Parts: sequence; C-alpha cells; structure tokens
Amino acid sequence: METRASHIAVGAFVMLLLLGGFGFVIWVSKFSERTAMANHYVRFSGSVQGLNAGSSVLFGGIPIGHVTTINVDPKDSSLARVDMTVNADAPIRTDSIATLELQGITGGVLVEISRGSARSDRAKDGSEIASGSTALERLLTGAPELISKGNLLLDRATMFLSSENAAAIGRIFMNVDKLTSSLVANSDKIAATLNQVSAAAVQITEASTEFGKLATDLRAATGKLTGEASGAVHDIHTLATHFSSTADSLDKMIDENRQPIHDFTGTGLYELSQMITEVRILAQTVNRISIEFERDPARFFFGDRQKGFTAQ
Repeated sequence: METRASHIAVGAFVMLLLLGGFGFVIWVSKFSERTAMANHYVRFSGSVQGLNAGSSVLFGGIPIGHVTTINVDPKDSSLARVDMTVNADAPIRTDSIATLELQGITGGVLVEISRGSARSDRAKDGSEIASGSTALERLLTGAPELISKGNLLLDRATMFLSSENAAAIGRIFMNVDKLTSSLVANSDKIAATLNQVSAAAVQITEASTEFGKLATDLRAATGKLTGEASGAVHDIHTLATHFSSTADSLDKMIDENRQPIHDFTGTGLYELSQMITEVRILAQTVNRISIEFERDPARFFFGDRQKGFTAQ
C-alpha cells in the first residue's frame, strides 16, 4: 500500500513538472512576441576602442538593445561595422545619428542613437543608421592643432620675456623716472611759465581790443572806399573778434586749471615717481622670471623633479 502511494506521488510530481515546463514555454513565446527585436548596423570611420559585443545601445538615453558583433566593414576596410539588436518598437528614424559615448566613470563605450525628426520615416529592419562624431572625438581630433598653437604661444612668450626686451623695458622706466624727477625739480619754473602764459593771454586780449578799435576807425574813415576795401575792413573786424574770443577762452582755461596743475606739480608728480619706481621693480622681477623660464621651462612649471620623495 505504501509503495503504491509513493508511485502516485512521484507520478503527480512528474505531471506537475511537465505542466510547469509547458506553461513556461507558452509564457516565453508570448513574451518574445511582445518584445519583438529589429537589427540595424552602423559604420564608424574612427576608432571603436572600448566598444564590445554586448555593449548597450541607447535611444535618447533610453536602453533599447545591445551590440551583437563588431567587425571590419567588408565593403570598406577603413570603416568599422557595428551590428545591433534593438527593440522593434523603438522609433528610430531615417535621419537618426549613431555616436559613440562614454559609459559613466567605468570607461566603457556605448552606442547612442539620436531621436531624429518626427517628419522622417521609421528606419526599416536591417537598415543602416548614419554615424556621427561626438564632442570627445572632435576634441581628440583637434588636440594636435591645440598643442601646436600652445607651443607657438609659449615660443612668443619666451621671445617677449627675453633678456634684451626686459633690459629695454628697464631702460624705458628709468628714463620715465628721470623725466618725472626733472618735472618735480622744476615745478616752480612750470608754475612761473603758467603765470607768464596767463599774462600773455591778458596782453592778447588787450591787443584784440585795439584791433577792434582800429577796425571801427577804419570803417568810419573809409566811407568812400570801394566795395572790396569795405569787405577787407569787415574781415579785419571779424578777425579781431575771433582773436579776442580765443584770448578770452585761453585766459579762462588757464584760470580754471591753475589749481589742478599746481596740485599735480606739487603731489601728483611725486606719486607718479613712486609708481614708476614700483613698476621698475616689477620689470626687474619679470626679467628674473624670464631668465628662470629660459633656463629650464620644465623645472619652472613642475619644480625640481630630480629631488625625489622625502619621507616625513
């Protein structure tokens, strides 16, 4: 009786396993129908280093499939052909672009497919997706040119910071320092010169008044002169008026700027002399830096690399 019961239990267990396997096959078939897949390929002209079979394929940042194979393109050996399997319902367009992107900090590479435009047709199963270059690829392509320009800039900086240019700049600052010292020493003479200019302006004003009187007298005494003589008298009167206006403007300008000029010659020149002295010190410092830079540029930027590590 016990033997018969054990056989019945074993048979029931086997039947359950068969029914479970049959249900699993039906579920897998239905799941496969729901997740239909499509095949596409991309041909890249650059390096595909880091991309492997099984790498993710993204559509606008959304995972839609994976890379199946990576081979040399049979039609053009300068291209790399990447075959992919993606979800058939992914809305890949005919104008979508496939690029290689870094996969976070892991260093892996994946394929990123752009969304394309809504008015473009859907890409057919087995069709090619156009490839594009990423910002990283453009940066790596332009790196040699960038390095060349950097070297050219360093060469020009070295030429500018040469000892001859530094010495020339030092001489210029020394000459400016001498000029300011001379201006400070002769500030009293400058003030006296300004006073003389002011007095000359007053004399010019008086002379213009005399010219005006002369023109009036000429006009009164030449009533019978021809039209040309009358025009000449008028021009003389106009010239005298302009001369008087110019003298008044010059006198006013000197009166208005007398105090600022006096302040500049009293304190401003001294402050300017101090500033030029500091600039000359700066030029000497720049000269020393340029000498150190020309002597050993690598040591100037990265320090003494031969010293090694000193334990604390």
